[in-house]
Amino acid sequence: MGHLRRVGSVSIKSAPVNLPPVQEQPQVAPPLDEARLHECWNAMLEAMKGKLPKLADLLKDRELRLDEEDMFTIIVSNSYIESEIKPYLIRMLTFLRSKSGRPNLNCKTEVVYEEKEAKAYTPRDKYDVMQQANPVLETFRIIFPEVDY
Repeated sequence: MGHLRRVGSVSIKSAPVNLPPVQEQPQVAPPLDEARLHECWNAMLEAMKGKLPKLADLLKDRELRLDEEDMFTIIVSNSYIESEIKPYLIRMLTFLRSKSGRPNLNCKTEVVYEEKEAKAYTPRDKYDVMQQANPVLETFRIIFPEVDY
């Protein structure tokens, strides 16, 4: 009790070996332009077809916009597509970074909503559309108040 115990193993120290430091030269990747980005994007889609065919089909015809040297934007038409892409964004970027040789490559998604012509469904909406096309219609309504639209 209270005594120091020695372990039955021996430690041998060796003299440190002085090796010249290895100087890593940064890899110079070709600059990323629109053509190179689309080339890497298409290679990613081809690799993705086997494991994630639905995502590959979803991303196939998306517009890409190069914002900065290492930043691009994926243009989508609605928030559903954006939510489908987000879980796979890291995997996509990992592939694109290795393919392009740009370790700082990053992207974001942008939802660009398409404007569509609204259709008039209710009788009041139809009347308002007809009144915009022909303002004289309001005088008929004053003359014939009992006519329902």
